[in-house]
Amino acid sequence: MTTNEIAMLAVGLALGAQSMNAMHAYWASKDARRAAAQSDAVLKRMAGDSFLSSFRLYRLQEHPRLQPHPAELLEASVRDLELKVYDGLDRFEDAARRDGLL
Repeated sequence: MTTNEIAMLAVGLALGAQSMNAMHAYWASKDARRAAAQSDAVLKRMAGDSFLSSFRLYRLQEHPRLQPHPAELLEASVRDLELKVYDGLDRFEDAARRDGLL
């Protein structure tokens, strides 16, 4: 190899290392944004659950003989559907990992 070829190899390696470093930084920032959005969604869901549980407790303490509020019935059915969907996704992901697809 000539001196120019060796120098070009060194420059290529340095540029490749820098570009991979920049790519990893970009991916990390993308993951951080995704995690922040996910944590915001979890906080909103927790606030809603807290409100609904306190509302349910208030209704039980103040009006023990009343029928459940339609919003409570809707919330319970949505939560049941949500659990079924998440369970199905977990089973699908486990099967994909077992088959080596993930």
